[in-house]
Amino acid sequence: MMMDDIKERLERLYSSFDFESAINRDPIRFPKRYKNPLDIEVVGIIASSFAYGKIACFCNFLEALFAIMGQNPADFLLSFNPSYLLKKLSFKYRFSTNYDIVAFLFILKKLLQQTLSGSLEHYFQSNDPLEGISTFVQSALKVDLKLIYSENIKPHGLLHFFPEPLKGSPCKRMNLFLRWMIRKKDVDLGLWKKCSPDKLIIPLDIHIWRVSKKLGFTKRNSKDIRTAMEITDYLRRIETEDPLKYDFVLCHGDINSLVK
Repeated sequence: MMMDDIKERLERLYSSFDFESAINRDPIRFPKRYKNPLDIEVVGIIASSFAYGKIACFCNFLEALFAIMGQNPADFLLSFNPSYLLKKLSFKYRFSTNYDIVAFLFILKKLLQQTLSGSLEHYFQSNDPLEGISTFVQSALKVDLKLIYSENIKPHGLLHFFPEPLKGSPCKRMNLFLRWMIRKKDVDLGLWKKCSPDKLIIPLDIHIWRVSKKLGFTKRNSKDIRTAMEITDYLRRIETEDPLKYDFVLCHGDINSLVK
């Protein structure tokens, strides 16, 4: 299909899409429950980090986790006691044990405490999302975890939360979090201002990859960061200032209407 035809079909899907009802089928519903910016940020990074596998499974897990964190998740995070939470958090999620989950929250606590602004945006000041992700990951992996693991080890169930773009990871969940924080349209929250929406990279999962292949956004077979960037570059030619405009509707909309 020609790009003009693709744009027309995407715009038709976008303009007729019911965003409000789709929110209930997406993890963004969790940060949208809060008003305080730091609560939104904390819940956003946690919800996006667990957004893999079947949506019903990770949403059930998140409901249970946020119930423990209470009405003010940021206050809970900044003051929680790891040993207390290990007793309270008796469940795991997929290959992340309760120790890995507590260690992940402990790292977020330490990263927030290390900033003057008290915001994770401190680690994403570059207008290059990949540079921001790398800075965030490198800072996270420096946190001493002997308090949780008895020795300073970082098992796979923890490292899974910190993808490294330099190693080829598409960083789907981190790019999803950045979309939530930086875009200020449709369902997104637009809390952060230091990175502009035109620099965002699509959160690449298998569904977006398959749709993108069908529509000709990419010919690549690898679901890696290069493919994510190629798909984003195609979308940027359609919407220069907002390449992720169609990401949410590609995830939840009637894709059959695009490929007929």
